[in-house]
Amino acid sequence: MSEFPTCQNAEQLGARIMRASEDKRLLLQPEFNRLLSKLKAAGVRVPAHLRELDEELHDEMVEAQFDNMPV
Repeated sequence: MSEFPTCQNAEQLGARIMRASEDKRLLLQPEFNRLLSKLKAAGVRVPAHLRELDEELHDEMVEAQFDNMPV
C-alpha cells in the first residue's frame, strides 16, 4: 500500500474483508482500522459503509475475545 492511503485503498481492503472467512476478517481488522484512521487524520471523508464495516469488525473482534474466555 502507498504511503498516502486513499479511499480506493480502503474500498479494496473492505471488499477483501467482505469475501474473507471469519478468521481472516479478524486478522485484517487492525489494518483496516489503521487505514481508516489515517484517512480521517488526513481530512478525507470516509464513506459511511466503510465506517460501518469497521464498527462491525470491531464488534466481531470483541465477541471473539469473549468466545475464548474460560468459563
